[in-house]
Amino acid sequence: MKKNIMKLLTLILLFSYCGKKGPLVLEPEKLPLAVVSLQVRQIGNQIELNWKFPALLSDKKSPFQLTLCRGVTIYHAAKPIIPEAFLKKSEQLAKPKTREIADHGNGTYSYALTFKSKLLKDREHAFALTYQYGRSRSALGSIAKITTRTPPRAIQDLKFGREGKVVVLNWSRPQTDSEDQPLTAIAGYKVYRRIYQGKNPGVFRAINSKTVAGEYYEDYDTGTDGEYEYQVTCILSERIESAPSNQVKIKIHDTFPPDIPTNLVVFTAKDHIFLTWEAVRDGDLAHYIVYRKLSKNEDFKLLDAAVNENFYRDRQIVKGQLYIYAIAAMDKKGNESDTSPPVRQLFE
Repeated sequence: MKKNIMKLLTLILLFSYCGKKGPLVLEPEKLPLAVVSLQVRQIGNQIELNWKFPALLSDKKSPFQLTLCRGVTIYHAAKPIIPEAFLKKSEQLAKPKTREIADHGNGTYSYALTFKSKLLKDREHAFALTYQYGRSRSALGSIAKITTRTPPRAIQDLKFGREGKVVVLNWSRPQTDSEDQPLTAIAGYKVYRRIYQGKNPGVFRAINSKTVAGEYYEDYDTGTDGEYEYQVTCILSERIESAPSNQVKIKIHDTFPPDIPTNLVVFTAKDHIFLTWEAVRDGDLAHYIVYRKLSKNEDFKLLDAAVNENFYRDRQIVKGQLYIYAIAAMDKKGNESDTSPPVRQLFE
């Protein structure tokens, strides 16, 4: 019976392939690959997993489609397990659907799990995940580990003010951890922000590239109109921080010009006059504008309307002529600052 079935299958393959040249080539399977770049961090009593889905399926041609992803399965271990046995010996901690996963808009996704305080105090945790893609399940991704600690108590007195284009934030240092034990050393703070445009609030993103050392922060990047919402966390280490502080909101409509350029210096070179000035700290800065005149009683005339760096070479000059310069800054909304104090230079 088995021999007859095998013969029948062989005949079907031969007839289906009749008339084609070259060897029989089977289409590669289109299976989901394991997630990449899995990272974990502790935020208060939560452990947040961040990862990226692979760009392609196993055939190396078909693109990954989020709409076909039905959800992920998160595996957890609180004791050392060799990678080969992780899937078998770990526990399935959560199975969030795709709609429950936070999309950070840059190809990164996250999901947070809440733990009891006693499970966080100087404990090691390991995580890995798979995901359901159509009818198939991906292989287990890489294992990410973290040693958790009792987090600082969340900041409760975040306040804000505004100085022109700059939003100024300040708060108090937390004195205890979440278990009301004295808090000794901290590494600093992290500032988060999201901007409401329409009905979509987006997600909070850290806006400080370096750890904030003190209880004060100035946000210069306010060139987008909308409602700005801020929160701050206290950092114990690179991957451990407190729960977020209270949130503060401010509506911003950018009608403020950038700061006036300062410390304009000019000097002569062989065939040009060189100008340099201090760069303006404005996240919405578009460019600088260079003005020039030939005498004190003249009005300034535009020399260059789009200077991208904080220096300029004026080659439109003649020997023996006095030149007077001033610099302005312009943001992306077209708001122009007043000009810097004028500086004069004789080209000899």
